[in-house]
Amino acid sequence: ISVKLLVIGLLLLVLQIPQLFVEFLINERQGMHFEAQQTINQRWGGRQHIGPPLLNTLHQVEQVVEGKKRLAKINSQVLPASFSLDVDIDASTRYLGIYEVPVFIAQVSMNGVIEIDPLKYLGQNQDWQIENIFIPIASMRGLKSVNQLKINGQDVEVAQQQILINGQTGISLDLSQLKSDLDQPIIRFNYEIELSIAGSEQFSVLPMAGQSDIKINANWPSPSFNGDFLPAQRTINEDGFSATWQVNEMNHNLGRVISNPVSQNDQASERFSTYSTSRSWPELGVQILIPADNYQVNQRTIKYSLLIMVLTFAGFFLAEIFFKLRLHPFQYLLIGFSLTAFYLLLLSVSEYIYFDWAFAIAALANIGLISGYCSVILKQKKRGLLTGLLFTVLYAFIFILVKAEQSSLLMGAIGIWVFLALVMYLTRKIDWYDDV
Repeated sequence: ISVKLLVIGLLLLVLQIPQLFVEFLINERQGMHFEAQQTINQRWGGRQHIGPPLLNTLHQVEQVVEGKKRLAKINSQVLPASFSLDVDIDASTRYLGIYEVPVFIAQVSMNGVIEIDPLKYLGQNQDWQIENIFIPIASMRGLKSVNQLKINGQDVEVAQQQILINGQTGISLDLSQLKSDLDQPIIRFNYEIELSIAGSEQFSVLPMAGQSDIKINANWPSPSFNGDFLPAQRTINEDGFSATWQVNEMNHNLGRVISNPVSQNDQASERFSTYSTSRSWPELGVQILIPADNYQVNQRTIKYSLLIMVLTFAGFFLAEIFFKLRLHPFQYLLIGFSLTAFYLLLLSVSEYIYFDWAFAIAALANIGLISGYCSVILKQKKRGLLTGLLFTVLYAFIFILVKAEQSSLLMGAIGIWVFLALVMYLTRKIDWYDDV
């Protein structure tokens, strides 16, 4: 018996080699899926975010450097006093070969007020000037259309090229038609903006305002909310989700004006890109991802391979004891290879159909193979049918563990304890010094 147990232990070690090859194959296919995702992202638009319109200004301040006075240029972005955003996300999937990638088109509607006292925030020398209004957008490739741009009730135009401010890409609005509005003691801009932007994986919002009220609706039933703020309210059902956020300037701690000195070496066209891109901007949003994608679930499944193999070999070893049989190590090896083939079959089938159905097909195929083989090597068809029943229970147990992400450890621990208790009970009267 000791020799047989030693041989079985060595076989378990040897069978980990093909298991590793299958795991490497899962990683390789997952890498190919990631490459397909990156390809679609480049063509469609990647992770997307949008922020409120920021008033971009220049002014001068007097500084003393080495005992000498000099004027320094300051580039400032005035954050809106209020920012109301409604987003309707139409999510769908695109395919590259067999690989599925979720994408979306977001209809964005925003309105609010930018208000600033120049003498209070932009120096005392009356030398400040307004450059433009800047709207941060992460992926300009995804900007599909600009449906409405109104400042103080007047239509404005978008500059012909994207700009970079404080590490953020985006679009610039031309304010040349609003000269009369720039001469007031308090500068006030009411904005109404509607955009259509495309992206994939994630849609985020930069709540950079005195008060941000954000609402996102989507037809995606499995969202993952992330970022610095979770939604105040959310509703999720089979048709999609709806979520709302409220963020104020005390939450993001940016204040009302973000200022940053302009280097004397900067060219005029580059003077807005001097700020460090490492700044942490407040962000909230939702991931548009396929939950527990095929390769992640396959990875979780193969982690139980050693457990399945140990339980299987332990079952056949006990069958030798109780039925007075002798199974050759080569027969153990064949059964072990069939268990490995299950994961290969599961991976290949799950790339074409839903994982649950792929698991059922791979499990039934393996149960039929092993039960048919065992009906011969165990000398009775009834024993083969019993083996098939036990494997059905085993695969059902593994399927439950894979699907129950949060409680899988607890359920697995209970299952192993029950199995050990059953083995100890069944073998309590066996004389282990007797030959098999």
